[in-house]
Amino acid sequence: MNIFEDFERLPLRVVLFADSVFEHAEGKTAQGILRHSEALQPIAVVDRFCAASNSGEVVAGTDVPVVSSVREALSLEPDALVMALTESDHVERIDGAVRHAPKPPGDLPAFWREEITTALAHGLDVISCLHLRLAESELAQGLREGQLIVDVRKPYEELPKYSGRRERTRAKVVHVTGSDCVIGKRTAALQLYREARERGIEAGYVGTGQTCLLVGCTEGAIVDRTPVFQAAGLVEHLVLRAESRHDLLVIKGQASVLHPAFGGLATAILQGAQPDAVVFVHDPQRQYRYHWEHIVLGPVEREIELVEQLGGAPVVALATRGEENVQRLRYLGLPVVDALAPDGPPRLLGAVSSALEQQERLRNRVAV
Repeated sequence: MNIFEDFERLPLRVVLFADSVFEHAEGKTAQGILRHSEALQPIAVVDRFCAASNSGEVVAGTDVPVVSSVREALSLEPDALVMALTESDHVERIDGAVRHAPKPPGDLPAFWREEITTALAHGLDVISCLHLRLAESELAQGLREGQLIVDVRKPYEELPKYSGRRERTRAKVVHVTGSDCVIGKRTAALQLYREARERGIEAGYVGTGQTCLLVGCTEGAIVDRTPVFQAAGLVEHLVLRAESRHDLLVIKGQASVLHPAFGGLATAILQGAQPDAVVFVHDPQRQYRYHWEHIVLGPVEREIELVEQLGGAPVVALATRGEENVQRLRYLGLPVVDALAPDGPPRLLGAVSSALEQQERLRNRVAV
């Protein structure tokens, strides 16, 4: 799925709308675009309540202003507004505290509607992660000629049946999964992909969610918009479309195979990918599931074992955030890296490459 096919030129100069959430976990889409997007060039972030005046205070290595409205960013000559959040990311502020308060699809706060209206009135295109299909809503009335509204969260048009055949002819597939939602899977996957590209490896990236599509991927789809019994077939299809053009494919999973709400999705992506190796992302200081604070995370050893059984491939490395977490996970006996540390991506790629090379040597011995 190419969400940028109707744009005449890339990268687009964009304003990222992340009101009330840019500094928080719900701002992960805006943060991911700032850190990794090849198709979008952020020039401002809209967040009325952000304490930072510059994105670099939230996402290290970036440098765009944080403003209170789209109108404030118009002087920077943007091409588009990106609604970098969904209704389920909505938060409330009560006595200075931030509380997650998801809204049902289509129930947009007044300020969100006002900002979309302002962007469209000034000729900006709108790229939306909302569950509401903006292009089919009343907000789309009166679009100028050539002006675009792109709804990112659309189902994939082709939903092939899962075959389970290992038809790959070239690429080795690395699946990046983890122990929970919002744990750093996409960051680790993109850091690994970028490092491989910089080392001259013909690497591709298979995206499974909205941020993956927005940062740019070889093949991608919003897998959670797919009926669960077709999700594995869709992922298999995406991998097979990409693999003959690449030596290495990185695919990012969703949630966790042990997540009571999303485990089916996580397992479908893992099994559809048919990986050769797995990178497991974990925060050893997280005790409860993200937004399910009454559900305790299980032992990481159990989940790693289950991922290997379900995916048919070994977990070859762990990714986390911060040196303290790196040290906490050493006991597992696997290479552990901070994906955002300067030496993190090279070490992660090294661990993956060593594991894949060892697999190849074993196969060659068996063949002889």
